[in-house]
Amino acid sequence: MPREIDSAVFPHLDADLDRVRDVLGPVQLRGRPELTALTDQGPDTSRRLVRPTLTLLSYYLLTDPAIPAEDRAVRAAAAVELMHLGSLYHDDVVDHAYERRGRPSANVVWGSHMAVLGGDSVTFSGIRMLAELGQREVLAATIAGEEMCAGMVIEAADLYVASRSEQSYLDTIDGKTAAVLSLACRVGAMQAGRSADEEEALALFGRHFGLAYQLYDDILDLTSTAEEMGKPVNADLPEGIYTLPVIRAAARNRDLANLLRSRMTGEQAARAHELVIASGAVDEARAVAEEFMQQAAGHLAAVAAAPSARHAMTAYVRSILDRRTSGHAVPAQVTQPPGAHSDGLPPQLAQWLRSWLVDTGLAVTPAEADYHRWIGAIWSPAQTLVPAAGPAREQTAYAMAVLTLMWDDLFEDPQLRDPEAVTALRRGLVATLRQDPEKPWRPGAIPTAWARLWPRLREGRSTRWQERFLDGIEEWCEAAEREAHHRLNGYIPSTADYLPLRTSTSGGETALATVEVYQDRELPSKLRNHPVIRRLEELVFFVTFVENDLVGLDQDEADQVPYNLVRAVRHETGCTRREAVEQVQRQVAEQRAQLEALIRYVPALFRVLPGMSGRGKNYAEIYVNLANVGLWGRESGRYEQTSASAAPDLERLRREIYLPADDLTPTAGV
Repeated sequence: MPREIDSAVFPHLDADLDRVRDVLGPVQLRGRPELTALTDQGPDTSRRLVRPTLTLLSYYLLTDPAIPAEDRAVRAAAAVELMHLGSLYHDDVVDHAYERRGRPSANVVWGSHMAVLGGDSVTFSGIRMLAELGQREVLAATIAGEEMCAGMVIEAADLYVASRSEQSYLDTIDGKTAAVLSLACRVGAMQAGRSADEEEALALFGRHFGLAYQLYDDILDLTSTAEEMGKPVNADLPEGIYTLPVIRAAARNRDLANLLRSRMTGEQAARAHELVIASGAVDEARAVAEEFMQQAAGHLAAVAAAPSARHAMTAYVRSILDRRTSGHAVPAQVTQPPGAHSDGLPPQLAQWLRSWLVDTGLAVTPAEADYHRWIGAIWSPAQTLVPAAGPAREQTAYAMAVLTLMWDDLFEDPQLRDPEAVTALRRGLVATLRQDPEKPWRPGAIPTAWARLWPRLREGRSTRWQERFLDGIEEWCEAAEREAHHRLNGYIPSTADYLPLRTSTSGGETALATVEVYQDRELPSKLRNHPVIRRLEELVFFVTFVENDLVGLDQDEADQVPYNLVRAVRHETGCTRREAVEQVQRQVAEQRAQLEALIRYVPALFRVLPGMSGRGKNYAEIYVNLANVGLWGRESGRYEQTSASAAPDLERLRREIYLPADDLTPTAGV
């Protein structure tokens, strides 16, 4: 039972709230149990059950509190909570919120499209329950829904309007917050079957409490910390949402009003915040909230109920306002997983890689074996990955990572200027992939390295995995060939075309398969088709390669690399280099924040997904590893040349495998 409610007055509230929790639950999508998690936000989603509590208290006030609530009242309470929960999905999409009560929001986990649909599903589930109770209940719910939407529309229309009126603000909070709290009280009263006047009095009680509730929330956005509120604070001002304290302060401070006329920098928003706090408008807003609470108490006094019951209900809603400052702390972001290596590659692994590079001929000197664009690029993952399945798996995965980086350099090398040579390189690499490891199709470093590596990669792998792996590399070779031709003819893609083109050359499929080797697991194809997993992969690849674009921008510009988002933005918009960089930085920062939030949810998702056969934890670790590579990729040493590093002769490596179109070598398979 909420600790502020006297159990002697409402002895069955605890048990009746448990009955509400039993009714609440995810929307079941027939035949698709893997999607249940979309509308199952966990046991803490409705931890306070404010709206169901108001529904039950309103019902008790008009009946006998000594008797448990009828099922109709319990279902009415659950229905209002579902309507509220459904609206939160939409709120987080509109607000671009990444967390909800310390957990990743649905729009971060599932994407905005799925989050909106999930919110719709939850909302309509609540409306269906009310329709089952009766016409009056569902009519009241639809009216409240209309008011809620109207409030949000008014707020959106008044963004960055420095002259926003107090009435506009009150209309907003009346719709977006007070309407559903009023509905909670109204439908509770409906189940008691008492007079229309008493029903209306309780609805007005809920409405005026709702106005005070939102006012306090807006005050705390200005005066509290994220740790106190359990969510980001000081967010309304920079986003152009001007609440009552801001409106009153701006009315008497021209400097503040001028700041509010357009989007603000962080420094300007901080200055505006200082002016609001110094104006005294926060205390005035508290006084307005208290007026609403007095009006709420006046409406409650009109209800023919025991004074002790009315007092207990008033004490409850006041306690809600009093404890709004005692939120849950926002969990700290995990920046490095436990058990990670502390500094660079483990010595034994580093030595093995250097020997492998020299023994296969990929590097001809120790300095080449330390080439920063290959070895430096994998230092960061070595610091962030959870342990491999064993030393052999670790060696194989890192060798494949280095080989992939080397192949990428072969195509991006600005010395590769002949279009026919580009195509011959692609044909030669494909022939290498398809060779018999016992009989390399040609002598040379790359065929030798692949002949030694491929048996290790495919050991213990299914035929399906092997086919997918080779097909994925062949598709990457075709994409890399296309990018090289684009570089030679000066093509720069539009921003719309950038992502599919960049994704095609990212080697994302190969990277994921390499992590599978590293952990000696194979992901089920059904799992990879799950919408959350697809979104996770998209975020990982976007963050990894756009941050790579930013870090490597100088080199990419010098080499005329076409698939760089900064170059695409400049080419499309005509903006300056600095403007393009800032735009891309903002974009990748947003995606990175979503990835950091989403990756914390992955282990929980894998625990509830059906068909994991007890391997959910192992599969989750694959994606945690993949995400950590993406999140830490910008820390790699790929673009920092060291004194011990020497560039290999890329043309030597290419020359060993060139396969011109007129070469009819039967092993080529191209």
